[in-house]
Amino acid sequence: MEPISAKAILHSPRGVLFVKNPRGEWELPGGRPEAGENLEDALVREVQEECGLDVTATVYVGSRSCEILPGKRVLLVFFRCEFAAGNAELSLSEEHTAYRWVDMAGQRPDHLPEFYWQACQAG
Repeated sequence: MEPISAKAILHSPRGVLFVKNPRGEWELPGGRPEAGENLEDALVREVQEECGLDVTATVYVGSRSCEILPGKRVLLVFFRCEFAAGNAELSLSEEHTAYRWVDMAGQRPDHLPEFYWQACQAG
């Protein structure tokens, strides 16, 4: 069975939030649930840990098995998320080196995998 990772699609007037991983790729914030944790709770925890944002609502968008690294697949579960407007200051964890808000009406940035782009277009 593939590992599962919950991913947050966080929209703002500036676009969708992406964070840069140690491989130099842009990805959506999120991660794997801990033992006994549901996907929504894992997502809220991971976004808080990785970005310092408080997720206030989640809506399931879809899921997809993706090859994250050559020969390594992960089931990504995407949620459109709302976050507390008063808590819009990002504070990245050590897991990521940068963040950016991407305009989904524009062109897909370099080093942003197609499966993330497609999920954001749907969500």
